[in-house]
Amino acid sequence: MSLLLLTSGLAQGMILFLAASGLTLVFGVMGVLNFAHGGFFALGAFIVYSLTGGASIPAWQYLLLSVVGAGLVGVVGMAFEVVVFRRIYHLPHLDALLATYAVLLTITGAITQIWGVAARGQPMPSEFRSALRFGDAVVPVYDIALLVIGGLVAVGLWFLLERTTFGRSVRAISADRQMSASLGIDIKVVFTVMLGLGLGLAGLGGALVAPLVQLDAGLAAVFVIQSFAVVIVGGLGSIAGALVAALALGLLNSIMVSIDPALAGFSLYIGMTVVLLIRPQGIFGHRAERP
Repeated sequence: MSLLLLTSGLAQGMILFLAASGLTLVFGVMGVLNFAHGGFFALGAFIVYSLTGGASIPAWQYLLLSVVGAGLVGVVGMAFEVVVFRRIYHLPHLDALLATYAVLLTITGAITQIWGVAARGQPMPSEFRSALRFGDAVVPVYDIALLVIGGLVAVGLWFLLERTTFGRSVRAISADRQMSASLGIDIKVVFTVMLGLGLGLAGLGGALVAPLVQLDAGLAAVFVIQSFAVVIVGGLGSIAGALVAALALGLLNSIMVSIDPALAGFSLYIGMTVVLLIRPQGIFGHRAERP
């Protein structure tokens, strides 16, 4: 396997991880399958497009504006948590899924109203258009940047969940919501912050993918399907599973594209099929006990 093929696949995987980590985080804590996740991913891409004015800017400014855009998406997400999500936590998964699908339609409709239906393109910063040479291999700088950013996000999530008081509160709520409330943990605040964080990560993924794709409202549907694929393969509620699954699926896609570009659209489905046949609960998932 060539170095270019490897880095390209892993970079794609990091985009998938950023898109899916927030989805699995929200499910792990709140137990909600958030179908609106892809809408916030697309929103992040369009917000960074507006912040840059659709122009090519220095790389450091683009990364800074991507973080700002992710923060704005997180704020919008927290507003939706207060207005919508608090009313669906007690609902069965199917009903909650339908409610979040309505949120997805709202977000995509808002994108169409604000930015129109015409496709747009976000120029890539000039520093990211170059490539580094390692022997005979040439690796795009942006692929390396995506790997670094994705790695930092993964480490940051691990530290937040495993080494902070807030993370201990999150784990406690995930294990036993009623006991956590009786111990004085403000579940509403934790839920609002977690949804904002999860959707902010989706917005960050959208901002970083903006220079690589055509920007239109259809971006939401594409990435919500890919995010669910990552979560299913990795195991519902597992951040580590989302990381491993995203990298594996990104690498599989890169390999299949190198063999035959026509196979690229099938890589997610092939990966899901293989994993579900061998391990139905996902790579890091836990098998549900039958009553």
